[in-house]
Amino acid sequence: YAIILAGGPGTRLRKVITDRPKVLAPVNGRPFLDIVLDFLDKSPHVGKVVIAVGYMAEKVIREYEGRCDYNFKILFSDEREPLGTGGAVKKALRFTETEDVLALNGDSYVETDLEDLLRTHKEKKAAMTMVLKDMEDTGRYGRARLGNGLRIISFEEKSPVQERGYINAGMSIFARELFDDVKDNRAISLERELLPLLLGKGVYGYISRGKFIDIGTPEMYAAAARFF
Repeated sequence: YAIILAGGPGTRLRKVITDRPKVLAPVNGRPFLDIVLDFLDKSPHVGKVVIAVGYMAEKVIREYEGRCDYNFKILFSDEREPLGTGGAVKKALRFTETEDVLALNGDSYVETDLEDLLRTHKEKKAAMTMVLKDMEDTGRYGRARLGNGLRIISFEEKSPVQERGYINAGMSIFARELFDDVKDNRAISLERELLPLLLGKGVYGYISRGKFIDIGTPEMYAAAARFF
C-alpha cells in the first residue's frame, strides 16, 4: 500500500495556481499528481494507492475516481478538517492492510529504486526508512543528521544559513504500528511532532542519487516543465 499526501492548501503556490490544489498543478499539460502515480505504477510492490485529500478534495477525487489505467486501485481518504501530515497518514492507514506502508508527498518527486528501498528497510529492521537527498542549500527544507549505518539522529529546522546536507525528500516506508498511539482525527505534523518521538525506535536514511524536485514555490513550479 502507498499513501500520497495530497491535502495541503499550497499557500505559497497560490500566486500562480488559484483554481485547483497544488497536486493538480499542470506540468507539460498533465497534473503533477499524474507524474507521482506514473512513478508508483512502475513498481510491482504497489498494489493499492490511498490519496489523502483535503483542500479542494472534490477536484482530486473527480480527476482520479474510477481510473483504471494503473496497475493499482486508487482509494481516497478525505479530511473534513486539516489534520496535518501526521494526522492525514493516520486517517489514511485505515484503508491499508500491509505491515509496512509507503508514504510520499503529492507535490514532490524523487527518483528512487522502490525495490531497493524496501529491501534496505527490511534488512535494517527499521521502524521507518526515509528517502534523503543531498542538497547544496538545505535552508528551505531543514537537514537530517546521520549516525552509524545511516541512522537518523536528529532533524535540524529550516535556517537562512546556506549549508550543505541531507534533506527529507518526502518519501518513506514505515511500520504501521508507529501510528498506533496517534489519536484518530488529531491534527499533528509528521515532520515536526512525530518524527522526533520516533527517532529512538530506529529511523534510517536511504540516500537517493536521482533527481529531485518539489513544486511548493512559484520558482520551483516554474522549473518543473524543463525538469521533466
